[in-house]
Amino acid sequence: MPANFTTSPTVTLKTTCGKSFGSLFKAIKMMRDEQHNFHVVYKTFTDEFIYSFCNPFLDADAENTYQLISEDMAKHIFLHRLSQENASELFSTAEVSRLSVVS
Repeated sequence: MPANFTTSPTVTLKTTCGKSFGSLFKAIKMMRDEQHNFHVVYKTFTDEFIYSFCNPFLDADAENTYQLISEDMAKHIFLHRLSQENASELFSTAEVSRLSVVS
């Protein structure tokens, strides 16, 4: 009797430096800026941050690029645009509270 196996394609996210990640993340946040660019940050289970952005109105055929970025860079890009609740999913709560007061 022949075995009938179906495989689903595995989705991996590959950064510009060549590091590959699966499709499960601790947190994913997306926001749109005034120029209609979408900025996406992924937080991995090893607390690394991956960043991607695009303008869907201009970049329809462009390939998404994913870059490993530091937590400080992720905060610089996203913290001022996220609610307290969303920010606490990406960054440690104590640090989010402290940074929100300073900003």
